[in-house]
Amino acid sequence: MDIEVLLNNIIQTALLPPGISIFMMLFGLIIIQRFYTSGKVLLIGGFSLLIILSLPVTAFGLNSILEQNKPLTLKELENSHAKAIVVLGAGRYVNALEYENEKDSASRYVLERLRYAAYLQKHSGLPILVSGGSPFGGMQSEAKIMQTVLQNTFNTKAKWLDTKSSNTWNNARYSAEILKQQGIKKIILVTHAGHMSRSLMSFKHFGLQPVAAPHGFKTSSRAETGFIILDFLPSASAMNSASQAMHELIGYLWYTIRYKWLA
Repeated sequence: MDIEVLLNNIIQTALLPPGISIFMMLFGLIIIQRFYTSGKVLLIGGFSLLIILSLPVTAFGLNSILEQNKPLTLKELENSHAKAIVVLGAGRYVNALEYENEKDSASRYVLERLRYAAYLQKHSGLPILVSGGSPFGGMQSEAKIMQTVLQNTFNTKAKWLDTKSSNTWNNARYSAEILKQQGIKKIILVTHAGHMSRSLMSFKHFGLQPVAAPHGFKTSSRAETGFIILDFLPSASAMNSASQAMHELIGYLWYTIRYKWLA
């Protein structure tokens, strides 16, 4: 297991909901007898934050900050002059018992990305690079799993595999190494809409010219229909969506600090 990835996930647990609220309330309980006012503030603040971050309207607001790139049209794909499609990994479905010949399979997020990549490939004929290593261990890299799923499920081939990446920054680094050997700089970059800003930053840093092909938008439905009463009531799915958005916002800030300002 990659130690840096493990540490990053521990930190994320503390910073993202519901972890941040739980830790605030626990710390408040611990100190409330000696520091009553501070403990009370932490208890009330943690509980309030838990409620706020579980509202669909909050999740919508956070995701709207991230989803700045519009969907790629087929006309834009045709006129892009790109030479390859790059698909980023997003975890694995561990110990997929229903698939007898596969110990691990693609996560649902990866399946969504592969489906869209296959769609773009069929309309463009561009070769595909899949990117993803084994940050948490595993017999196969995410890229190898993605290659298998592309072939078996979508009847589409992946021409190149980056099997070393442990995060988005390394997705860009190792993909660039492979593609530059082929004389390729301009690519179609496939990932979720909320993940696209951090991905574009990473791929541009390594000298590639990515054309954004985002999918999985979380703000499109409410942007069209407006809000309803349920958007102001707490839900587990909204907290999950808010957590993912905060993960991306913190990740974008961290990449900016670590790789750009401190480079």
